[in-house]
Amino acid sequence: MIRSTLIILLLALSLSGLSQQVPVKIDAGNQALNAVLIQLRDQYGFQFSYSESEVSKYKVNLKGSFTTKDAAVDALLKNLPLQWKKRGDVFIIIPVKKQDKPIETAALTSISGRIVEAGTYEPLPFSHILINNQQLVSDVMGGFHYLASADSSFRVRISHLGYQLYDTLLLASANQQFILSPSSKTLNEITVQNNPIEKATLIGDQGGKMKINYTISRFLPGQGDNSVFNLLRLMPGIQAAGEQSTDLLIWGSYEGQSQITFDEFTVFGLKNFNDNISVVNPFMVKNIEIYKGGYEARYGNRVGGLVNISGKNGNMLKPSFHFNINPTTLNGMAEIPLFKKSSLILAYRQTYYNLYNTDDFNIYAPTRPVSGKNMVTNSKRPIQFDLDVYPDDYRFRDLNLKYTIQGRRGDQFTLSAYRGGDHFELAADASFQREIRSKNFGSRKIPIELTILNTETNQQNGLSLFYGKNWNNKLVTQFIVTHSGFSKQTSDLIQSESTDSQLTSKLERSNLLNSAIDNNLRIENSLPGKNGVQTDFGGGFYQNVASIQHNNSFMDATSLDSVINFSHHRAFLYFQQGRPIGDKLKVKAGARVNYLTNTKQLMIEPRIQATFPVSDNLKLNAAWGIYRQFMYKMTSVDRENNYTSLWVTANNRFQVLSAMHWVGGMNYFKNNLSINLEAYYKTTGNLTQRVLESRWVKGEIVNNYELYRGDAKTWGIDTYVKKEYRGHSIWTSYSLSQALERFAPAGIKATTYTAAPHDQRHEFKIAALLNFGNFYLSGNYVYGSGMEILRKVFADETNKVSYHRFDAAFTWRFGKEKLQGETGLSVLNVFDTQNLKYANIKNIRISQELGTVRVYTDAVPFTPILFLKMSF
Repeated sequence: MIRSTLIILLLALSLSGLSQQVPVKIDAGNQALNAVLIQLRDQYGFQFSYSESEVSKYKVNLKGSFTTKDAAVDALLKNLPLQWKKRGDVFIIIPVKKQDKPIETAALTSISGRIVEAGTYEPLPFSHILINNQQLVSDVMGGFHYLASADSSFRVRISHLGYQLYDTLLLASANQQFILSPSSKTLNEITVQNNPIEKATLIGDQGGKMKINYTISRFLPGQGDNSVFNLLRLMPGIQAAGEQSTDLLIWGSYEGQSQITFDEFTVFGLKNFNDNISVVNPFMVKNIEIYKGGYEARYGNRVGGLVNISGKNGNMLKPSFHFNINPTTLNGMAEIPLFKKSSLILAYRQTYYNLYNTDDFNIYAPTRPVSGKNMVTNSKRPIQFDLDVYPDDYRFRDLNLKYTIQGRRGDQFTLSAYRGGDHFELAADASFQREIRSKNFGSRKIPIELTILNTETNQQNGLSLFYGKNWNNKLVTQFIVTHSGFSKQTSDLIQSESTDSQLTSKLERSNLLNSAIDNNLRIENSLPGKNGVQTDFGGGFYQNVASIQHNNSFMDATSLDSVINFSHHRAFLYFQQGRPIGDKLKVKAGARVNYLTNTKQLMIEPRIQATFPVSDNLKLNAAWGIYRQFMYKMTSVDRENNYTSLWVTANNRFQVLSAMHWVGGMNYFKNNLSINLEAYYKTTGNLTQRVLESRWVKGEIVNNYELYRGDAKTWGIDTYVKKEYRGHSIWTSYSLSQALERFAPAGIKATTYTAAPHDQRHEFKIAALLNFGNFYLSGNYVYGSGMEILRKVFADETNKVSYHRFDAAFTWRFGKEKLQGETGLSVLNVFDTQNLKYANIKNIRISQELGTVRVYTDAVPFTPILFLKMSF
């Protein structure tokens, strides 16, 4: 008995000794509180969560020894307007709440902050935030604010494509800085969990919306100067076949019906022959969002889709420089910190030799000979001759400038400016013979000389002023002023001569100048409510100006000159509110109201969106809305049925475009497998075409442009599947769609729908990105069943209609922290498949006897590209 008692006593004493904590000693003489907390963390293993900006305000004088960690923290915060709460072993330090007069309603607590990139402290706009299972999206400054009707802790999860997921537990606090990093890193305010990097896209969260991780684009096939559009063309619902170079065709929309913006100003586009260079410098890009349809009331002025590109703000900590050298251009960017909280970015690109002249070393020279195909005429069918041509000259240069000031409490001011231009020349001479058969003369061959000259010069400029103001961590206001200008000048000469005096020669000249200006002033406000309610409202004023100057001269000595000037002004207001209904359903409803000062019209555009998570892995969404467009591209059709798109604005002759969108979708996500299905139906009214017609009037030929009115309807289904596994990504998409239109002369109602020129039934895409340490292998393949405009031009040659292209790339990353680089080989159109650019097809009717010449240029041929990128 005594022996047992002694053993128990000895064990109790041993356990008591083991349980004694090491005394916490503090010796702080007028030290900053945050410095003392770091010392406690390093010396005694304390775990803290606090706002660095908040605790650094206070200094402490304390000397003593404490038996527990709790007692030490109590002593540190004594007489300071701070308090602590404990979650597990973590001390969460927050300001003491001011005691207001008691009210009957439930108290509100909040959390707010700003999401930035580790290292550069660049704001991360439109990040996705999940707070207590309520979803938010940060604003363009990376800021957010959330209110709750209960005094509780907040489970916060923040994700941004290309960055680690941010997952923590916080108490109510304001002005926190949430730092996202692409690698696991312990920060002062939180430990970022080692979760996988989201690599490719974010899709299915909202009907018709996609967010692209732009950082992966540099590893995909292509070259640095067009990596933005190389990535966009691989997304579902964005047409890749035909390789349109100046516009995006999204969900069956026409040219000019979808809008690209960079730092809020409109990007009209340049010639960009063969997709070598895009108007957006890839060094400047930070974030890309795509709205294919059914978007909210905050966005307007388009009946098609939207692509919003946000530019970098610049490194405010240290200077950095970036260079890209490839066979097309030299591209450089400098980020220079100025003062304490501002940065200046300068970026410049320029082609440094003639891209297409075969006399120079040139990877873009023809890989197959210039060819022609002669077709013999008969009584039922005209003669056709194909001429495959290549340009002689293409020159490009552009400049970006951006200055950013980061203010207090998340305020931000930016000035972004752009100036770019290109020049394109094509000259082709062809000698061939026509074989003509007739009853009287039998068969004979007629020699023909054909000359084609074409030049085009484009200029694009843009300017935006942005100021974001955070009012008391609740209301956020954005003041935006933008200017965007575009001009396109073309000159065409077509001449054909025959030695047969009985046949008619041809000589036509055409000169065109089309310009467009978009100016606007906007104020946008975002006001968070409690428990996930979000209210957005704002308004502004738009000014749109356009001009068309067109001169045509014909062989019969007739000419047609037209000068049309357009001007349109309007004010607008919008209001929308998103709120959860029940535990799962979330609805966002609103409207956009436009007042046209020219015509004194009021136009209302209601919108509604809904999202319903069926389970943790399955989500349904839907959207409906009415959309209007006031500046758009009108189709001009000449006598040979060639299409040209010209910028105009709504006025008494040209009506405001009006569309209705219906969108529905489903998204499934589990174990890094994402499956997305979207269906849409759109109607678009008040379309206008300008058709050149020739008539005999009193024995003379009279050429005149006639207006045709019409409407269109499109439907389609997009499927998208993406799988990510151990740093590798593969995704595929398939689009089934139809675009129909009907036109009739003004005053006559159109009756029958026919396929629109850009109609294409099937498009399939697949892409893979494999990562092996510092090495990346990638490839993508695109198939298109063929656009209607190609089917009409090449009705008897189906092999020219469909589109096939496979690209591949190898990239090696090298260097250390101060000097980093990438080099590799990218091959476009690996199998040298002959594809056609739909925008570069021209029919030339020489005469009734000699028939028609079809002039066209190939899309990207087999193109190997060596590249080198450096950053330091």
